[in-house]
Amino acid sequence: MSEERDFRLVVNVLGWAAMAFLVFPVIVTLLVSFNGSFFIEFPPSSYSLEWYRNIANINKIGEATLISLLIATIAATLVTVMALGTAMAIVRYDFAGKAALTSFLLSPVAVPIVAIGIALVQFFIRLDIAFTWYSLVIGHMVLVAAYPVRTIVASMTLYNPNIEEAASSLGANRWVVFWTVTLPQLKPGIISGFLFAFLISFDNYPISIFLVRGGLTTMPIELFNYISQNFDPTPAAFSTLYILIISLVIMFVEKRYQVISLSVGR
Repeated sequence: MSEERDFRLVVNVLGWAAMAFLVFPVIVTLLVSFNGSFFIEFPPSSYSLEWYRNIANINKIGEATLISLLIATIAATLVTVMALGTAMAIVRYDFAGKAALTSFLLSPVAVPIVAIGIALVQFFIRLDIAFTWYSLVIGHMVLVAAYPVRTIVASMTLYNPNIEEAASSLGANRWVVFWTVTLPQLKPGIISGFLFAFLISFDNYPISIFLVRGGLTTMPIELFNYISQNFDPTPAAFSTLYILIISLVIMFVEKRYQVISLSVGR
């Protein structure tokens, strides 16, 4: 009992230490966003909301944020739909090259993002479609495709196929079984995969920097351009709002669809 208690204590300490390490930059960003000084300093010597009002002065930040939302929504939706069919094929069927296909689909996670960006821009230049909105969408799809595949595959390994067989034995055709039985069981993987893809696409910089042009820019690029020319806490204020909005979205999705609860309860 003593060894088990000591082991749990060590695990708890390491877990809380890891949490503190991950949360500390967020806390620093939050405090800096209320800094009353023109320059970034921590801890702040005074506090002000000036930098939140100054967000509107970031060049094209509103337009760039809308473009990022559009690109992320399209890319996440398309890869999630394609990942659903791919995951079903990987889990349910045995075919030649299955392991190679799975490794290929998951490879963007392991390959450096800058290398992917360079390869994509060279590929699109050869096709004469570089620096267009659809090349940007395709680039983001390549980047985030692995995430919904992984989450849906994980959901499929946990779901109960006997329910599908029962529905078929009662006279339901394949489409009815898919819409009424399969999809509801895969909902946690589909929603979490879409969220992963959307969030990673929305704030991606390395891929976007290779695929944008003057009239087509994204939120991370405009924010980085501002940081490279200014040293005030405005980016910290913007980041704080971003973290707050994303946290609220994740909380809403969890409360509405119980993604984590469903995943744990299976």
